[in-house]
Amino acid sequence: MLTDEQYRESLAGTAAMLDHRAGRKWRPLEDTARSVQTLRMMGSQWQNWRRGLDYYPEGELIWLEVDSLIRQQSHGQKSLNDFCRSFHGGESSPPKVVPYTFDDVVRGLNEVAPYNWAALLRERVAATSNHAPLGGIERGGWKLVYNDKPNVFGSALEKLAKFSDFSYSLGFSVNADGRLDDVIVGSPAYQSGMGAGMKLIAVAGRKWSPSILHEALKAAQANHQPIELLVENAQFFETYSVEYYEGDKNPHLERVSDQPDILGEILKPLTQ
Repeated sequence: MLTDEQYRESLAGTAAMLDHRAGRKWRPLEDTARSVQTLRMMGSQWQNWRRGLDYYPEGELIWLEVDSLIRQQSHGQKSLNDFCRSFHGGESSPPKVVPYTFDDVVRGLNEVAPYNWAALLRERVAATSNHAPLGGIERGGWKLVYNDKPNVFGSALEKLAKFSDFSYSLGFSVNADGRLDDVIVGSPAYQSGMGAGMKLIAVAGRKWSPSILHEALKAAQANHQPIELLVENAQFFETYSVEYYEGDKNPHLERVSDQPDILGEILKPLTQ
């Protein structure tokens, strides 16, 4: 349903979002599944610190890493598809419930390609970390980069959901009405004192809009002056000086030319 470029842009957005999840420093991935009943109802404010239903998007990164490892270990002879066929395929019979354990998953992976899968999966699922698991991207012959070029998938999502994403520059996403959906803990906006739920009113004395804020990012990059943001907080107004001078930052995947393009192989259509 997506072109290769669209998927890479989507994957870059997922990887960047999870790589900036400040809450991963204290909450392991497995706890986002264990706490699903509460996390599902909490909304977007402070999701970066609290974490959300991250087992969905981070699962994509983890299984991409598994796929790339299988392909490396088997010298391209096996892939995650082989594991799925053997583990989920079952026998020719009426539908039935077949329970499985962690050890069954590890055993099934080892039957496809021997590796210390238990250690890898426990680290990815049960341990805290500062960064997202980018091994599948990096082993796949690509790397996550940021520049001022819009992310194709992210731009479409912003248009559809009517918000603007400045997460990887100033450190927040903002609704069309100026409401801050979330502020990344540790980001320039957070360091200046801004928080989720506040409402952006003006940028350097001008009524806020996405284009005005993008212009302010460019100006700060050129003149190295803090960006002045007028913000409403529970009927109180305050101006915050955000010290950030690196311009717009959007996530993309960039090809590493001296490595095999395993991700490209993964994206090829399946054949009979």
